[in-house]
Amino acid sequence: TFASMGELIFGSMALCPLMRRFEREMGSRRFAAFIVYSSVISTILELIVFNIFFDIERYSGPYPQLGAVLALYHKFTPRLHPKFFGVLGYDFSEKSMIYGLCAQVILSGGLSTIIPTFVGFFSGLLCINLSETELPEFVYTMGLLVGKAFVDESPPIMMSRIVQREAERANRPRGTPTGGARAPAPAAPRPPPPPPEEAIVQLTSMGFERQAVVRALQQTDNNVEAAANRLMG
Repeated sequence: TFASMGELIFGSMALCPLMRRFEREMGSRRFAAFIVYSSVISTILELIVFNIFFDIERYSGPYPQLGAVLALYHKFTPRLHPKFFGVLGYDFSEKSMIYGLCAQVILSGGLSTIIPTFVGFFSGLLCINLSETELPEFVYTMGLLVGKAFVDESPPIMMSRIVQREAERANRPRGTPTGGARAPAPAAPRPPPPPPEEAIVQLTSMGFERQAVVRALQQTDNNVEAAANRLMG
């Protein structure tokens, strides 16, 4: 765990949303393999660095894991707004908000927290392709059993309300809204606008083919981030 309450608050604000996001995008199995592989490699590198090059006290906290998910964020999250805000004549994108939040945590302990984060970042870059090799099945089984011990099931009253809503929706005649009036005829969907050239250039610069980029943008209503996630999937 983190060494202080401030590190715990800022570290949780930075680490939890990133881990939740990439677990959904990569899938639970591949993301778990990524975390395990990057943690093992970063631990080995940390022991070498701290024992040979730096004679300082080791940190307390999941800084290698923070560096690993920052590697995913840096590599796979496009800049949607390159001029999101400016400081002293320099333009920063919306990604700077995440980097600034992580910097509050990374710089909190000096070299004892900076080095593990950069080691984790390097390990994360190495393990992006390695994570395609899943862990043994018993590891996922043990993780499922441990998770069930800490996660509560939905209360019975919530389950009964969900079941009741599903039953009402199933018994309702098609085309009839809740009030009983006949639903108006749906309007014909508008064709999506052509993808902007700026979005195409931004995604092709990440290594994707132009035809695949155009198709992904058309399927996601020209949403650059959603198109990037679709291309990576």
